[in-house]
Amino acid sequence: MAKLDHIMYSVSNLQDGISEIFNLTGVTAEFGGAHPGNGTCNALLSFGDSQYLEIIAPDPSQNLAGTLGEELQAHDFSGIRTWAVVVYDFATVIPVLEKFGYQHSVLDMNRTRPDGVRLDWQLLFVNQHPFGNFIPFFINWLGSPHPSDNTVGGCGLSGFAVELINESAQYRSLMDALDIDVEVLEGPDGMRAVIDSPKGRVLLH
Repeated sequence: MAKLDHIMYSVSNLQDGISEIFNLTGVTAEFGGAHPGNGTCNALLSFGDSQYLEIIAPDPSQNLAGTLGEELQAHDFSGIRTWAVVVYDFATVIPVLEKFGYQHSVLDMNRTRPDGVRLDWQLLFVNQHPFGNFIPFFINWLGSPHPSDNTVGGCGLSGFAVELINESAQYRSLMDALDIDVEVLEGPDGMRAVIDSPKGRVLLH
């Protein structure tokens, strides 16, 4: 069964995001690196078990025009943006998406860690579907070291759920077809993560 790889927590300023998560958890996320061409940079907090929290923000050293960084810069709030599921072969995902009538796109990504190690991976995004950012994107690490193994720990992910007012049955059907282990609830549209931290249980929306 495919499992959650990481939660993307978007902020308009990386240092502010690191401070926000520290105030909630008591753990300081570590700078991960920049995403060239994407206009973003990140800081990471490992949950262990090959899962982590990614704080993602605009990278002011890049040209942000037309990038995700530009989009994040325009929104002065923080919160869960979306989530990623790890797969080792996109060929297991694409036929399922096509059966549901959805399109996809694949993006090559990389970043260099502060210790000089370069990570390369691929992302698959689901296109032309009705669920917005509630649909995860898929990540293939292509043999790169998993980020959760090389960043600060101290927190654990005890729960993650997607809530939808409408079409939750269709969403559940898609998640089941993709063999993704996620809790789907009926409720106000949103995502929530329950984190066990040194400061107690934390709920991220």
